[in-house]
Amino acid sequence: MTLCNSMSCEPKGNPTAGPAHPGHAEPNPPQLSVAERIAAFLDGRTHGEDLLHELYDYVLEEPVPPRVRALLGR
Repeated sequence: MTLCNSMSCEPKGNPTAGPAHPGHAEPNPPQLSVAERIAAFLDGRTHGEDLLHELYDYVLEEPVPPRVRALLGR
């Protein structure tokens, strides 16, 4: 589950878990598959921001067609 406010989003951790050992780097969390991230989003465990960026950011690189640009007045 993720707790969010307007300033930051942090995953809700185990409140009884102690801090990591000083001087030791925490291991990287395992990478979830796209299917697992979709399931987490649908279950309400995440907001799906990283998933949406991965799936649709390439569209931002596509040029705006001239007819659409003319329609928008640009």
